[in-house]
Amino acid sequence: MIGGRWLALFGMGLFLVRGVGWAQVSMRGQVFLPSGDPIHEVIRLTLKGDDPRRDVEFIFTDGQGRFILQGLTPLRTYTLTIDGDGRRYATTTVTFIAQPRGYVPVNLLPLEAREAPPRPGVVSVSHLKRDTEAVKLYREALEEIERGKLASAEEKLRKAIKRDAEFVEAYNELAVLQMGKKAYAEAERWLRRALEKDPEALHPLLNLGICLNYLGRHRDALAPLRRVLEHDPAWVTAHVHLGIALLESDLLEEAEPHLLRGTQAEGLERALAYLYLGKLYAQTGHIPKAVEAWKTYLEMDPNSPNAERIRALLVQLGYPPK
Repeated sequence: MIGGRWLALFGMGLFLVRGVGWAQVSMRGQVFLPSGDPIHEVIRLTLKGDDPRRDVEFIFTDGQGRFILQGLTPLRTYTLTIDGDGRRYATTTVTFIAQPRGYVPVNLLPLEAREAPPRPGVVSVSHLKRDTEAVKLYREALEEIERGKLASAEEKLRKAIKRDAEFVEAYNELAVLQMGKKAYAEAERWLRRALEKDPEALHPLLNLGICLNYLGRHRDALAPLRRVLEHDPAWVTAHVHLGIALLESDLLEEAEPHLLRGTQAEGLERALAYLYLGKLYAQTGHIPKAVEAWKTYLEMDPNSPNAERIRALLVQLGYPPK
């Protein structure tokens, strides 16, 4: 479903995560004390964008310091500020660039500190300015992807990268286009170049894991997918694909909770989790649970290339679908 920034591929129905493309995006984050521990209280954050037309907003965390930022404009710069409490932490400011499903950790400064060091998931000042023409080419490429003009989109993404070699989002989009053509080795090359620029960029990390799964290098896929979940433990997409990588690496016990978490996803991604859960249960001898998972999969994705094979397998097992 390209319009939702997802691209469904052949075979087992794996998904690729695209970069920025919505009119507005939401991002999650969490506040941590200077010790590194999550703060266990409600905290007020002040959100300010670089658009002078947008008013200052006040965001409140939950009791675990977690928060959601909604209605952000992709690629715009925003600043979060938390006032110091005079006892445990100083006033802390974090600057970031809005991107879909992004994650913003806020590490509160100790009282004696004045400036926050760069942190994973936070864009440092050196990366805040984008080449104007590169951004224009990137946005035009996204629009052409939506219209199915993939060759033209690829050309514009390459031009954007040529103008701005630090444009991580453009590398990610270009890699997604290569994966859509099943050019997985080429896609891996672009994703690794993106991660050279920003080793903690979540979309390239996730897509690298998916790409390596397609290349059959499931054990290699474990590290980037685990790193995604270190930054965003609630991202069900990463749980699904880490579950797949673990299952195909014969780490079945570890795979099960990730695939079960993936059943909380929506649409075809949820179906994918049930498909692999069925395989896991079949391999561990839990045939009734495998049958239940596969029947759920067939209800959710009855016309996929795998559906007919699953129906035939259920007949062999003595559980023909009704």
